Amino acid sequence: MTPRNRSLVLLFGLVGLGFAGASAWVHYRLLTDPSYSSFCDVNATFNCSQVYLSQYGSFQGVSTALGGLIWFGLTVVLAAFGSSPGAAAEGTEAKGAKGVKAKVPISPVGSYLFAWSTIGLAVILYLAYASFFVLGTACLLCMGTYVCVIAIFVLSGASSTVPMGDLPARLVDDLKGVAKNPAMLTVAVVFLAGVASTLAFFPHDTRPSTPAEAAAELNQAAPPPASQQEAWIAEWEKAPREETGVPAEGAKVLIVKFNDFQCPSCREGWVSFKPVIDEFARTNPGAVKYVIKDFPLEGECNFSTPNMNHYTSCESSAAVRMARAVGKADEMEAWLFTNQTRLVGGVEVVKEGLKEVTGLTNFDEQFPKMLEGIRQDVSDGVALRIDSTPTYFVNGVRLRGNLQQQYFKLAIEYELKKAGGE
Repeated sequence: MTPRNRSLVLLFGLVGLGFAGASAWVHYRLLTDPSYSSFCDVNATFNCSQVYLSQYGSFQGVSTALGGLIWFGLTVVLAAFGSSPGAAAEGTEAKGAKGVKAKVPISPVGSYLFAWSTIGLAVILYLAYASFFVLGTACLLCMGTYVCVIAIFVLSGASSTVPMGDLPARLVDDLKGVAKNPAMLTVAVVFLAGVASTLAFFPHDTRPSTPAEAAAELNQAAPPPASQQEAWIAEWEKAPREETGVPAEGAKVLIVKFNDFQCPSCREGWVSFKPVIDEFARTNPGAVKYVIKDFPLEGECNFSTPNMNHYTSCESSAAVRMARAVGKADEMEAWLFTNQTRLVGGVEVVKEGLKEVTGLTNFDEQFPKMLEGIRQDVSDGVALRIDSTPTYFVNGVRLRGNLQQQYFKLAIEYELKKAGGE
């Protein structure tokens, strides 16, 4: 591997490490801070939180960003500390001290990096597809890591000197060499220790995947310490109150959600908040009113997002309205969120769900009639400066994204107490 290519790989590795580190930090804050709003949540099109909180943001509860951090970390170690045979080693022979030609071993670091970057390329292609085509949302920090992985793949591919088939056998010998080299052994131990501690201390994403699981978690979880509750309520009370135009109709707490059925964060909110709303419906009947307003991120019915690619979100909103007419709105909402990853398959998936839930088969006939109401909700959202989903208003307090379940419940309890409902 030439010194120039090694330096460039090291540079892209360090830049990628920075992007991956920032991604991990944002995901950490999203998992631990109920009020955190990411700096890279620009709008509905570019929204890191929606990506990190989707099913693609974690694997077996471990943040995908941590995988990037580890990948770039090993890349930097290989580029910085991998053996470098020197200029003479780029050929196959070099003259010794007595003028005798001798074979000079070729460094395999370029080949190792190429094999490693091939794995990385496969992963980012999958994640990019999921982000752009399934979620319909781009993550700026993720895109930075994609560029770095591609650059490392190209540079290491041009520097690969050992056939890929020879690497497994070569790897065993090279690992033995590392074990005999105190400096390299120290680097390896430090790297592995860093990986282990990061995986151990980073909070695993163990969010429930269904409302039933969320209800069980809500019942078992201890409430936040009183001091944290008081501090959070103090901040809540400072928040401005906005008029949504939705009548409370006697309810003491009015919750309005601007929703897109293809939005991963909207699904997370449904999973986490439905048990809370159901609980208040039992304990304080009529005191809490929950209203879903449609804000599909699709130009067909949302003039403010003409370039978004949630191509079945208008149809999904229409299906819920059709189901509402026959008393099946909640069941249709549950079907859509449960089958959210299938919605990328198009309108036929929505029709399938509508028929399964309600028995209705006249979707095409009813769809144009539903668009007027959906577009009215969109106009209401635009008037309120909605630029991402989900956006909630709890008695006029705007929440951009989802709160932790316990704090959402705390907000409703506080508003009820203010209104004399408890």
